Amino acid sequence: MDPELVELLGRVLLIGVGALAVIGLLGVAATWYLVRRIRRSRRLRRGLDRGRLTVRSVAADDVGRQVARLRLQVQRSSAATERALAAAELRAAPVGAVVPVVEGLRQAGEQLDRELALAESEPDAELRSMWAGLLADKVTEHQRVSAALRRSLVDAAASAAPDQLGRAADHALIEVEALTTWSRTYRTGPFRPGQAA
Repeated sequence: MDPELVELLGRVLLIGVGALAVIGLLGVAATWYLVRRIRRSRRLRRGLDRGRLTVRSVAADDVGRQVARLRLQVQRSSAATERALAAAELRAAPVGAVVPVVEGLRQAGEQLDRELALAESEPDAELRSMWAGLLADKVTEHQRVSAALRRSLVDAAASAAPDQLGRAADHALIEVEALTTWSRTYRTGPFRPGQAA
């Protein structure tokens, strides 16, 4: 075999192996980055936790179901309050000093969720039942305060929002009237000199 051909094949093989190594390293790095992002994703963790709690809320013993339902109520209430605040801020509604209050409610909800998780893992059924009963009152209070805050955010946003629907309706009525007048004018035909007006 020709030595130049052998050298050329060696170089091609070396370049191919190098390219495969680089592609392999990039694939490993991309996989590592993706796994890291998934593990750190707060939204994904919350979704998985919520799914697990939903299953427990129908599959566990009576007290286990009650605790899982309480945890879901706290999480849903906190998430709804945060969404209401974000929507009010997006519409530039006056929110006043509500932001730290929402943060406080979120932290209180997280604390309640941790306490409920501890109650859920309690092996003594009687103690777990007593603990769940005590925490149920706190969950009800958290929901009540969160709902009142959401109501006030909706009221503030509604009172501060411009009446866009009213303005759009007025504009539409003007356009309808103009089109009706235009169609009446051109339906009778163009004006010709000598024609009676």
